[in-house]
Amino acid sequence: MSTATDTAVKICGIATPGDYDACRAAGASFIGMVFFPRSPRHLSMSAARAITDHARALRHGPSCVALTVDMDDAGLDEMVETAQPDLIQLHGNETPARGEAIRKRYALPLIRAIRVAGPEDLAICADWDGIADWLLFDAKGDPGGLPGGTGHVFDWTLLADHAGSTRWMLAGGLSPDNVSRAVTVTGAVAVDVSSGVESAPGKKDAARIHQFVSQAQLR
Repeated sequence: MSTATDTAVKICGIATPGDYDACRAAGASFIGMVFFPRSPRHLSMSAARAITDHARALRHGPSCVALTVDMDDAGLDEMVETAQPDLIQLHGNETPARGEAIRKRYALPLIRAIRVAGPEDLAICADWDGIADWLLFDAKGDPGGLPGGTGHVFDWTLLADHAGSTRWMLAGGLSPDNVSRAVTVTGAVAVDVSSGVESAPGKKDAARIHQFVSQAQLR
């Protein structure tokens, strides 16, 4: 687990308890389980429950985040009851009002993804104060494309002077090769990676996970 001086790392899109073990061994703070059928990282409820059951049995390890995209109450009810995540990530077009309703319904911390292409995209951040526990700044991809995990990068200097009151993570095209520079440029206290630690879409690579965490925490 990370110490107070480490950059917290979230490894998103894991598929198996073995992936969880690799993230835990590397020192990640969070893992992400994807619930979005169009994604190559989409999990069944039973696969997600296998991961969270494994995490609970270990007692100490990364927190389990459920990534959702405009999921309705029925879907969220099933997911929360079955997968039992520690946090919910909203990665679609959810409004602050929707986020507040989800927070109250499940009493779970929220991560709100903000897709960024230019400075105007940061204007919404303040609307999530008091609702989201974390903001996650991700690259804005192609219209109609996947909402995350695409490997796109945005201009990190947009965040260099970000002074919002909500904690935030940096995502979008990060890899072992660029994460150290990304942290230096943005001052991020937490980073999120998915495709950058894979050998193929949806297939996590333990060696790359270790490299990523090590590079993220360089000082």
